[in-house]
Amino acid sequence: MKSNYTIRRLNSPFDDSGIFVRNVYMKKALLFDCGRLGNIDNSEINDISHVFISHTHIDHFSGFDRFLRTALLSGNKITFFGPSGFINNVKGKLASYTWNLIYDYDITFIVIELSENGMKGAEFAAKNGFKEESFTVNNNHLILNNDFSLEYEFFDHGTISAGYRVKEPKRISINKDKMEEYGFVKGPWVKLLKEALLYNKSNDIINVNTVYGIKQYYINELAEKLAGYPVCQDITYITDIAPSFSNYKKAVKLAKDSYILLIESVFMASILGYIILYILAGNNASELVPMLSAFGIAAMRMMPSINRINTYMTDISYFKPCLDYVYENMNINEISKKTNQTLLPVDETKKMQLKDKIALKEIVYAYPNTETLIFDKAEMIVPYGKSVGIMG
Repeated sequence: MKSNYTIRRLNSPFDDSGIFVRNVYMKKALLFDCGRLGNIDNSEINDISHVFISHTHIDHFSGFDRFLRTALLSGNKITFFGPSGFINNVKGKLASYTWNLIYDYDITFIVIELSENGMKGAEFAAKNGFKEESFTVNNNHLILNNDFSLEYEFFDHGTISAGYRVKEPKRISINKDKMEEYGFVKGPWVKLLKEALLYNKSNDIINVNTVYGIKQYYINELAEKLAGYPVCQDITYITDIAPSFSNYKKAVKLAKDSYILLIESVFMASILGYIILYILAGNNASELVPMLSAFGIAAMRMMPSINRINTYMTDISYFKPCLDYVYENMNINEISKKTNQTLLPVDETKKMQLKDKIALKEIVYAYPNTETLIFDKAEMIVPYGKSVGIMG
């Protein structure tokens, strides 16, 4: 099954926590934890609608200042989730600056504080000088963009650390090959069919475009012929939890059947597992001390280099699609040999005359296996003498 997610770690595994997430069915992006914001552009920060903070240790929240500075002129309304005490954490950050020149800015931070006793909310708007304005929170605040929803759990980390699960909404897919086989023609009825199935209106009747004209069908009849039900791809984020049975039990419950699990401390868990197995095998635990000490010293010496390597690997992975595109175009002769395609000779004397501009009109594009148009009759103009780079 193809993943609906694009996930990028903003720093190396040994650096601050921060994970940037996109989903093809969600217009805006998500951010799990807000430590140092390393491998992320300002335009990407301004595309984030929801931020999920596990706890406010400095390596999980120090990036708030850059987030604030970047988003200040964006006009966005951004929602932050965090554990008990989180409203005061955000309030303290904002109170450390002077805000006498921002009353015509549109930026607003919505802060949802989660706890065992319920939820609290506060709004910090630039037009009010980022003064705290409390409001009542209900379950509707756990509905994110495009009908995605949020679940959460609390873990012991010496302090409270929140874990999050972002749930994809139920979706209906329509088999285009089956549509053609049965003589159906695409039209407004496809959207009506999906909505009826989502809201369990299987006994309704709708008008359907066919090659023979308009015909009436029951929803359940069309569903049997055409409908598919893709598995929801939930994503769960859990980090910095103490090694206790209670924590493990809650983590398993929160992450059960998730499509993607983002979790820290895998290395430490493997070390602990090895120690447990070593002791259960009847060996003397004291014999492990010299070996673990050597590993610890080696790890401390190697960590800076590992950090740099991971940073470079992250950069390479991020820019790989661009490099592949350039490489393929520079090696077009090799591609033609592999595909047995003969390239037409190029007449070097004939050159395209460009006097004014390059104009692209009625650009239409949708991601594979979706009907939502990313571009719908868009236009783009590149003036003479200008260079424009496009990446996506």
